[in-house]
Amino acid sequence: MRTNPKYKEEGILFYLLLLTFFLVLLEISYFIQCNRGYLSDFTFVSKKLSIPVTILPGILYFLFSQLVIHLFYVASVCIIVKLMANLIPPIAKNKILFAICIWALGIVTILTANQYLIPNSKFSELTAIVLINSSMTKIVFITLTSCCGLVILLSLISLLNLIIRSKAAMISVLIISTVSAIFIYSRQESSSDRIITAYSNTSSSRPNIILIGVDSLRPDFLSYFGHDRITPFFDSFLERSAVFSEAVTPLARTFPSWSSLLTGQYPRQIHIRSNLAKHDNLNFVNTLPAILKRNGYETIYATDETRFSNIDTNFGFDNIISPPMGLNDFLIGNFNDFPLSNLLINTVAGKWLFPYSYANRPVYFAYDPDSFLSLLKPVIEKKRNQPLFFAVHFCLTHAPYLWKDLNGYDSTTPQERYVQSIARVDQQLSDFYLLLKNNHLLDHAIVVLLSDHGEALEFPGDRITEKDLYVTAHSSGTPVVPKFYPPSLDDEQINQSAGHGTDVLGLPQYHTLLAFQLHGVGPFKTGDTPGIVSLLDIKPTILELINTPAPDSSGISLLKYIQGQALANSLNSRHLFLESDFSPEAIRTVYPEERKVLLEGIDIFQINPLTTRLTVKDEMTSKIIHSKQFADIHDGWMLALYPQNQDFRMPILINLNNGQWTNDLQSPFAQHSPAQLMLEKLRAFYGSEIANVSTAS
Repeated sequence: MRTNPKYKEEGILFYLLLLTFFLVLLEISYFIQCNRGYLSDFTFVSKKLSIPVTILPGILYFLFSQLVIHLFYVASVCIIVKLMANLIPPIAKNKILFAICIWALGIVTILTANQYLIPNSKFSELTAIVLINSSMTKIVFITLTSCCGLVILLSLISLLNLIIRSKAAMISVLIISTVSAIFIYSRQESSSDRIITAYSNTSSSRPNIILIGVDSLRPDFLSYFGHDRITPFFDSFLERSAVFSEAVTPLARTFPSWSSLLTGQYPRQIHIRSNLAKHDNLNFVNTLPAILKRNGYETIYATDETRFSNIDTNFGFDNIISPPMGLNDFLIGNFNDFPLSNLLINTVAGKWLFPYSYANRPVYFAYDPDSFLSLLKPVIEKKRNQPLFFAVHFCLTHAPYLWKDLNGYDSTTPQERYVQSIARVDQQLSDFYLLLKNNHLLDHAIVVLLSDHGEALEFPGDRITEKDLYVTAHSSGTPVVPKFYPPSLDDEQINQSAGHGTDVLGLPQYHTLLAFQLHGVGPFKTGDTPGIVSLLDIKPTILELINTPAPDSSGISLLKYIQGQALANSLNSRHLFLESDFSPEAIRTVYPEERKVLLEGIDIFQINPLTTRLTVKDEMTSKIIHSKQFADIHDGWMLALYPQNQDFRMPILINLNNGQWTNDLQSPFAQHSPAQLMLEKLRAFYGSEIANVSTAS
């Protein structure tokens, strides 16, 4: 008796669907096992926060995408089996067994590929039980992919035979010819567009303005400033730029730092005092992008991280290029760690199927730096007849300093990974800069290279208070060095600090990269310019370069220094203010865990039910401000105020030239300094936040 072929096909589909169902159950089981902490955290968070139903569409879309790719895998196996059976007759007699073998070969290959290509995936820890080292993984990966390649090749040969034997062969040739003609024509059109783009950009009387930001980058880790690890792009760029080697940010967190950069105002003036601060009702009429837009510029902001920095069109941008903002970024981004989806995330299909994971830096285990460049490429190649203001923020150098291709979470230190992340972002910026150059956006342009803040890594000197340089008014006995900063998770010494925005005397946190390059905009002086400047100075500098007023700016124009018309020493007479952010204990470490940071600060957040974004509660603002440290830098001195209790902020005065410091403003050391003037300036600027607080215990 002969078996009905149709019945046999249905039997194959049933068995493959059943196997895939059990695979999904195993994936979910392992996922729960690996993420028990996150799942319990979600229960905790849902009790603390009101979770809006508006997150459901994103979650349902994610589940639908997972279903689609698993069903696509089943369909692919069915097609391969059918094609192979037509080519090799013996297979037709035992299709079901052959289908199961092909399905299993594919799954094992996917798991091996996941470990080889996505080494920081949770599923890589599972397969690492068998594939114990990278050499073995590579050999098995090559062997399995070769087998899969052979199967696919045979399937394609079978398909080709079917097409040749079919009466539709001529139609197929016609279709292929038509598609080829369309492709060639579109390429010609694209080339034509690029020529027009080049002409438009170079012919404009106003220069393009490009801001290139790098997250958490401290300048002393670049070989230009003496580090032993070579950073070719940074070095090449800085050697041809006007470099301000002592630039600082007013608040060493991404959102307040970029907000101050774009507005030219201090965090206190624009009321953005922390990451995820609300800005719905703020006045951004005179931001840098808003002013440039009124002057005919197309304004675009791009970043590969939006969890704690929600810069959007309110700032005056025409377009935002970034992963989706909101609670689902936290939920779906990190949870999307499954072997099948991991291999698709950084593809064209992954861009649409998994928008919360594609080109999203916080999804570190799957983040591919080139995927972010793929998002930027269409913008760079776009035909335009107006000048462009393009602000791009690269976040690869942010903790945990890991990405798809870097395997070493357990085997390397954070400090080692930080160095490696700088080397990788150097290549990423080089590729980005080449895109700009090839599309003639640099023919007539102002380019600013910056970091939003630095990073403290618990190296000696990461806090500028050396124990041996403490000065006391008491002449007898061993001086007792004060403990003025909050304890961290790590065993820090008084000259160490960790993270960013946690400690105003951790100057590596506040020290930023800042360099200007002018292309066809006028002469400028290359080389280093010493003297304290601020990211606040970027807005007035750019606007003066295009002869436009800079309203509402607390910064100064650096143009005369860029052109070599002024001495840098005059910069030191300024008073530059710094402040810290709200810093729960979990963030004051070189081993920060995002979930712990979020949990410790959960009481200060709320969720906007319309946008699903996390923002700081209005009633928590005073708590955040009360916890802040404040500082003034002036004329080679720094005065910092550290909260100790409700009525007392301990002053820490440091001579930045010789490193001597004290907490006694009545000592002879302090009396021969501008400490009182600096204290008056701090009280005048921060007003009631510190005006009534004593600095004497």
